[in-house]
Amino acid sequence: MYDNGIAFPYSTCNKIPDKLELIKNNFEVVGFEAGIEWSDFQASNLPSLDEKIWARSNNPPLKGDRRIVMVRYPFQMTVGESFWMLFMPALSYFNGWKEHPSEINSSAFVNCSFEQILSRNDECPWIEIRILNVVLLKEACDIWSDSNGSSHLDSFQMFRDIYVLHYNEWILISASTESDLGTWALIKKKNERHHLIALGEWGFHYDIVYGGNKIISKDELNKLLRSSVPL
Repeated sequence: MYDNGIAFPYSTCNKIPDKLELIKNNFEVVGFEAGIEWSDFQASNLPSLDEKIWARSNNPPLKGDRRIVMVRYPFQMTVGESFWMLFMPALSYFNGWKEHPSEINSSAFVNCSFEQILSRNDECPWIEIRILNVVLLKEACDIWSDSNGSSHLDSFQMFRDIYVLHYNEWILISASTESDLGTWALIKKKNERHHLIALGEWGFHYDIVYGGNKIISKDELNKLLRSSVPL
């Protein structure tokens, strides 16, 4: 970790990796899916960094808020930089939307500014962030203009086992290879059209999410669903 920034070394060789380049790939936003844990603490009542049990936030941030979060690998940023990330309430952050699908509606893409480091050790500093923008997943199709999503689900073709969860207007699709590499997609059905709102990709040294409003054709989606099994 640097004096005015944070960078975690690889656990295998203790070297600082090159900074992950976040490329939008024709989506509206790209950001961190993991590595950031939200609190409702103030600077005056922060737990010790050694404390493992503390209440993660259930409250989506609001534009203009200042919030305190704990960051971990693969987070790598310098004070003053801005970034996007995915906010999930506590239960779904730990267990996933498949266990707590009702929390999809209170999850959001959040644009943050890294304001200051409050305390730090080699594993998990507390930092303060300022909220620049918030897009709730349930409102993404109303905020972002739609565009063609053809081929955005092609990455699922490399996986043998594909899983799907249906919850109200939401479709959650996920696939992985023995926890080494994976992808997931969150699709919202609205007015007989299917909107790809979030697409996640993860591997050994990255865990990123894209956000947008990509229209997926019914034929393309049905082909993928036919090769999937329920979560």
